[in-house]
Amino acid sequence: MPADDGSQDFFAKTKLGQLVTLTPKRARGLSYHRLFFAILRLVSENSNPHISEAAALHFAKMATGTGEFVTDSRGREVFVPGSISFAAMDQSAFKDFVQTAIPPLVGRFMVGTAPDDLIAEAMSLAA
Repeated sequence: MPADDGSQDFFAKTKLGQLVTLTPKRARGLSYHRLFFAILRLVSENSNPHISEAAALHFAKMATGTGEFVTDSRGREVFVPGSISFAAMDQSAFKDFVQTAIPPLVGRFMVGTAPDDLIAEAMSLAA
């Protein structure tokens, strides 16, 4: 069964008997994706100093190295975030990303909160 619209389009255009190659990839679970964005919302709502959900995502990408630092026209180093889209990361890579991103986010913006407590609360919200 096709996992996304791109897969469905490919499947629809493929004729019976046509030779195709497949790249094995585990589809990313939507529930884990929702969990991560619930975590970002909780970080934003409880952050000190306050940050937006977008900023929390940016810091998560920085903490995990999902992106690159480039030099801008003024000679300053700027972080250009990479993609965490379904196409860019399978479930395993996304899970590693989330598990690596949470402790630094919580440690910096939610001092005194245990990462596991935040995850448990996010799981109840994302369910």
